Amino acid sequence: MFDDFYDRRYDYAGAARAIGDYEFGAVVAGVDFTRFRQKTNSFVGKASLTSQVTREHQAKVGVEFQYAVVQFGTPGTLTYKGDSLYRYVDAPPDYPGVQTYQPISLAAYAQDQVEWNDLTIRAGLRFEYFDARGSLPSDLKNPANAIQGAPTSLTRRTTKKVSYAPRIGVSYPITETSSIFFSYGHFYQLPPIGDIFRNSNYSILERIQAGTSNYGVLGNPDIKPERTVQYEFGYKNAITEFLGLNVNLFLKDIRDLLGVEFVETYNNAEYARLTNIDFGNVMGFTISLVQRQIGILSSTLEYTWQMAQGNSSDPNETATRAQAGEDPRPRQVPLNWDQRHTLNLTVQLSQAEDYALAAIVRFGSGQPYTPEIGSGFGAAIEKNSGRKPNGLLVDLRAEKSFSLFGVGMSFFARVFNLFNASYFNGDVFASTGSPTYSTTPAKDRNRLADPTRFYPPRRYEVGITMNSSF
Repeated sequence: MFDDFYDRRYDYAGAARAIGDYEFGAVVAGVDFTRFRQKTNSFVGKASLTSQVTREHQAKVGVEFQYAVVQFGTPGTLTYKGDSLYRYVDAPPDYPGVQTYQPISLAAYAQDQVEWNDLTIRAGLRFEYFDARGSLPSDLKNPANAIQGAPTSLTRRTTKKVSYAPRIGVSYPITETSSIFFSYGHFYQLPPIGDIFRNSNYSILERIQAGTSNYGVLGNPDIKPERTVQYEFGYKNAITEFLGLNVNLFLKDIRDLLGVEFVETYNNAEYARLTNIDFGNVMGFTISLVQRQIGILSSTLEYTWQMAQGNSSDPNETATRAQAGEDPRPRQVPLNWDQRHTLNLTVQLSQAEDYALAAIVRFGSGQPYTPEIGSGFGAAIEKNSGRKPNGLLVDLRAEKSFSLFGVGMSFFARVFNLFNASYFNGDVFASTGSPTYSTTPAKDRNRLADPTRFYPPRRYEVGITMNSSF
């Protein structure tokens, strides 16, 4: 609330206090004691080179280096003991302060594009290196080296992560009007820096005892990058001079996703920490029709079917299930963003350098949610076994070009969400599967009163663009 941690107004105001029956539990007195600092300075260097080595070969090489200084944590904790307000600045294990980390990463790639007769091949290799430059206890069963009689746990440095990602793509025409293509590649991605380092000071476990579980999920600066192996096969065909067909089949196998594991200590205590344990897979196909402009009319129609499954959509889901008394063991369920059917249609009427009028239609089938029956133990059905309502959105865009005093200009108008749809794969109530009502309105009154749960209403934009160079 106040810039100065020692500001006496904290003492006068006290902690934030709410009245449950007044204005949906609004805070009516006191101030927020929470303080958090996050700051990242990144120094990045890049270089790349492209060369047409021969008539058939085009080579690309590049390198990127990044050095970051990451700071985040609690720059002081205010807490009551009895009637007195106490202040702690960097007082581990209970009140650790701001932590500083200095990870470095390096990436380099080489690619060769071969065009020989009608055959096109792109082959490449990407090298990635990451060093968190952090530390962890050598024995996770004695994380803070404070369990008497247990083997000594020393501080060890995190390991350096090295990844090699090969990629290849092949395209070949099979008739005068059609071609096929295939691609295969490995892709690596590090989780967000905040997830890697947040709460990764294991000294907070110094007094861990059996039955204690108030340490949250600890970070892990030694996690590996998430790995995706992707396959794609496609077919393109010019049905007529003005109509083209594209068909894409795709498959993604995702491993080493960020998840939670439970570690049991020598004194029969247990804590949770992030690690590479989750997995997922995505498969599907896309069919698209592209109609080149005939007169003033052009259009595209694209349909995608996909199935995205895995054992968890959220790295903390395993810990959340365990705390709720549910089975935390991995199982395969639809991921939160699993959307089976997607349809996009664009229709445009246009005259070059004169006007353009376009309508964009988007349809999406409902994404998963977890239904709930009643309340208490056993109330939730299997994770993500329900489906949200389908959604349809329509946008309009218009533009008219003209000249004013020799300067090219255009007037545009846009309408987003033309039919004022209030819902599109947003929040629903677990007890009903509806975004508008709940079987427990008293408990859910805050969510019922929150307008941000709905899709943004119809919005108009008008403006003028000046197209001129000076």
